[in-house]
Amino acid sequence: MLKQLGDDDLVRQLSSSAPGNPAHYQLANFDGLLDAWVKADRWQGRVTVHEYSVLSNKPEEIAAKLVESVGSESLAFTQWFAAWQRRPHTVSPVVSCYVKKRAILEIVPARSVKSGGNLWLIVPEDEGVWQEAQEVNGFPLVSDVQIYLDLLQVSQRGPEQAVELRKWEGFAR
Repeated sequence: MLKQLGDDDLVRQLSSSAPGNPAHYQLANFDGLLDAWVKADRWQGRVTVHEYSVLSNKPEEIAAKLVESVGSESLAFTQWFAAWQRRPHTVSPVVSCYVKKRAILEIVPARSVKSGGNLWLIVPEDEGVWQEAQEVNGFPLVSDVQIYLDLLQVSQRGPEQAVELRKWEGFAR
């Protein structure tokens, strides 16, 4: 994998590995790497989305009640709500978050629905979504890069919000 990234000029090797010591690499092309991730991303294959209906249309209220019910260490918000916390651009039509344990799906304070829910609980196939998690305004969020990737996969102005987040000078900082 690192060889391919080096061949594509996305990373550069700073030192070679000596016996017992790892080699060191540096990111050489952040935008190129992000574009490669976007191209390779398969949302449907990496998550299972469970939709719920909550009797509120206030994203902060929905998010706060969820955190209160299951604990902030068990989840991390993504997509519109997380982007709104980082760089407001579009109204959050859905509150979505990754959950660490499937058991949370049984205790969520909402009604399960087949579609049209205003709360999405997302079970990831890859633990990588938890890397570089952050806290903003008291809410646990995935990394900016994860928010960006997740927004590109949905409608309701998700891609537009993603582009705005990526253009922001505070993106991934």
